[in-house]
Amino acid sequence: MADMDIHGSRPLEDLVHWNGDLSELTRNTRSARHRGATPMVTFRRDHAVAAVEKVLAGLANPSQLVDWAQAAHFEDQMDVEEEHQDLLTQFLVEISTPELFVPVTREVCRRWLHVLQASTAFGRGSAQDALVRPPARQDHAVARTPLPPR
Repeated sequence: MADMDIHGSRPLEDLVHWNGDLSELTRNTRSARHRGATPMVTFRRDHAVAAVEKVLAGLANPSQLVDWAQAAHFEDQMDVEEEHQDLLTQFLVEISTPELFVPVTREVCRRWLHVLQASTAFGRGSAQDALVRPPARQDHAVARTPLPPR
């Protein structure tokens, strides 16, 4: 029973479900890991959907989603659901490192929700095709630069 939190569930499972205060969830997961009491957990598409919906419902803000994705993404005891591995890995990487991709906003969350839901409707891989990211900031500058004469 020592491996369980006050709600009776495993700390890492609570983290991927985002059940509670994020700082407490990461602290509990870290503590369980140091005790060697963190069993493997599989990160599934429904975890990502629920996290994005939490932001869209106003229950969390985009920066909290970034923090949650960082905590989940860098957790050693977490596997990614094999059926959606590429998509979920892409989600975790992009959401956890907005400085490398695009800032996480409500619009980015809406787009990810669409992609994550489409992954169920259309099967593997096709949802990735639906994810259309705006070009990176440097792409805008390049697009406005006229081509040199030939």
